Amino acid sequence: MSTCQISLLYSPRALDLDDLDGSPLDVFFATGIVNPFGPTLTVVAAVGVADLGKEIPVVEIMLNPFRQEVLQIGTMLVGTEWHPEDDLAPLIERDYGGCPTLVLVTNKVSQSTRIDLTRQIFESYGSKIKSVAKAVETHLGDPWARVDREIRGSDFDIDDLSVHDTAMNLASLVLSVEHIVPELQAMLAAWQGSIEKTGVSDQLKWSSMSHEHFRTFIVDRVFPTIWLPEIKRQTIPQPELKAPEKLEWNSIDDITQILNTKEWQRFSEEKLVSLLRLVLFMYGSTGASEFIEPLSGIYKRLLHLGADEDTRLMIEGEMVSLVQGGKVHALVFLPFLIEDPSQQVASKAVIDFVSMSEIANGALYAFTELRMLIESKSLTNRGAVFGGLVAIGDSQSVKFASELRGLLDSTEVKIAARVHTPFPQHKAIQFWLQWAKELVYSQKAEDQKNFGSAASALILVLTQSSSGEIIESDRNYPCHKSDPPTLRLRTWSREEYAEFIAPDLYWLESQEDSPSLFSDVLRHWGLMPRASVDKQFIGDSPALNKRLRDLSETEPAKDGGGFLSRLFGKRRG
Repeated sequence: MSTCQISLLYSPRALDLDDLDGSPLDVFFATGIVNPFGPTLTVVAAVGVADLGKEIPVVEIMLNPFRQEVLQIGTMLVGTEWHPEDDLAPLIERDYGGCPTLVLVTNKVSQSTRIDLTRQIFESYGSKIKSVAKAVETHLGDPWARVDREIRGSDFDIDDLSVHDTAMNLASLVLSVEHIVPELQAMLAAWQGSIEKTGVSDQLKWSSMSHEHFRTFIVDRVFPTIWLPEIKRQTIPQPELKAPEKLEWNSIDDITQILNTKEWQRFSEEKLVSLLRLVLFMYGSTGASEFIEPLSGIYKRLLHLGADEDTRLMIEGEMVSLVQGGKVHALVFLPFLIEDPSQQVASKAVIDFVSMSEIANGALYAFTELRMLIESKSLTNRGAVFGGLVAIGDSQSVKFASELRGLLDSTEVKIAARVHTPFPQHKAIQFWLQWAKELVYSQKAEDQKNFGSAASALILVLTQSSSGEIIESDRNYPCHKSDPPTLRLRTWSREEYAEFIAPDLYWLESQEDSPSLFSDVLRHWGLMPRASVDKQFIGDSPALNKRLRDLSETEPAKDGGGFLSRLFGKRRG
């Protein structure tokens, strides 16, 4: 008797949705977010005929009306039995974006396992699920009332329950027929409405995944292998997507008048989204400074009205397509990185801004603008923007960030340390590592806080990664016009890179005051700390590596001791 074995790839492999045509899809689980401006469904599944002893791909499929991504994230060796609670854990722990309100689970498990898997999925989002759980409970069976309240920015009173108990309660709710049926209907209606009723450009409509295509994929590829509750024969009213107010205009003069009279200050969120798209295009295509002030005002007003992060990310993504198509200049990213308080939006915008900037007067245009914005404290989330610069991880961006790091306070550095891309970069890691080495002896309070942030960054770069590799690369600017856009210089596996930086990590552990933060960093990199146990810092989050390597086993012993000598305080030389 053999068991199924799921293994994650070190580096996910990009595929196309068409690559899945003709191959059976066995869905492990799917999660969905209902958003009138861009609903999203993520499906995690095995692909191919599951013959005994055969190794088949495991994929992650992300579907949004305006963006579809398919990644092979692993493989499954087909056995005669499987233990889904354990086997699916590495897949559940991956980052799939915001907390979902729709969860569909494989039909190949018992009811108790189905509830437990759904609980695990929700629990992986931590405390974020508490507001989602209250929203679902308050508006059970009425997703549009819930979405409308979320769009208006209304808060829910959160129960004082643990994440585990909240996840268990939410799992029971989302698996009920009262929730699943209207939630699926809302997902399909939102898909059609986001294309037809939110005022997106014709170009975006033509390139979108149609409602019919999405519905066919759901019905033919997802439903056959997931569990659905029995639906009684009754008429369930189809929810209608409320059509947002439409921005009426016939010429550029109409838009100019709206801006000059500040009529937009009375617009609904929907009309403001349409206006923002138009003014971004006008600014990006002309570069006229007259649009800067109204853009800032429109963006701030949208934030005040509660436009959610997914909507802002969708609009920013539209700007990526326009820049890549040569329709607008990269400066269209400035409102997102200047005005947005969200770490995700601001950091993504700065990465896109730098990546797509042209060289002007011997320097990258983005660096000229960013230096002024950072020095003048004009950024709403300066830490996120700075973190994005470091996370790009090429020679120019890291050098530029190094020149400006002294301008940030410790709170901003702490935010910057949280920003990482799914593909860890050698130069970004070295930025935080070398800064820690410079700060280790300082007794200044601000320096000690920055030292802690640097240590945190060296852990978060792993926990936020979807890749098992560390890459050293440089970019050819502007990336969207260059072939290749990046030059890969070196690649390490995580284990190889841990050995590469081990001397620095162990040196920092030996030099810092106890409790040693770098003992925890070492554990996350899969290395055995050398500080005595009473001097080690033990973090709240568990290390990714359950088995720690003791590199000293391959080194000649200098104090004649091993574990016991470390336990009772003798440090290796």
